[in-house]
Amino acid sequence: MFAWAFIETPLMFYTYDELGWTSSQLGLTMSVYGAAMTLGEFTLGRSSDQLGRKPVLIAGLAFFMAQFVGLTLFREMAPIAVSFTLAGLGNALFDPALSAYVLDITPEDHKARIMGMKATAGSLGSVLGPALVVLFIPFLPPQGVFLIATVLVVMITLTALLILKAQPRPQTI
Repeated sequence: MFAWAFIETPLMFYTYDELGWTSSQLGLTMSVYGAAMTLGEFTLGRSSDQLGRKPVLIAGLAFFMAQFVGLTLFREMAPIAVSFTLAGLGNALFDPALSAYVLDITPEDHKARIMGMKATAGSLGSVLGPALVVLFIPFLPPQGVFLIATVLVVMITLTALLILKAQPRPQTI
């Protein structure tokens, strides 16, 4: 949540002022993210039940990072829209897998509290992202902000790869 919230404000100005996009182009690009996420959650939501939580989390984070990489590398709408599509699929992979992982390792009588804390952490990222980007905007071009978001997601992905324990695959009924 932090990485997305961190780039959201600069993204709007970047696409309008530097890329010369119309509202329709930006709306379409952001809509493909939502459509990919919706379709992905419908079709991929149970993948961590079948493949394990950790590999699906790692793959999801790697795909999620595509939007930041796309914004850093490309100036044309088509490749940026493709990167947003991949990011939507990544979100569809990692979000259900993360919730399932948290539930797997949480004692039964603390599940609601821990899920509330997970949601609070996401909300905190939505607050801190735009608040902290203010510190960087005067010194960095938009691609610099997008690159910082990329590095943050790479660090999270590597941390997850190194720290998360592989959970046994849940038994499906």
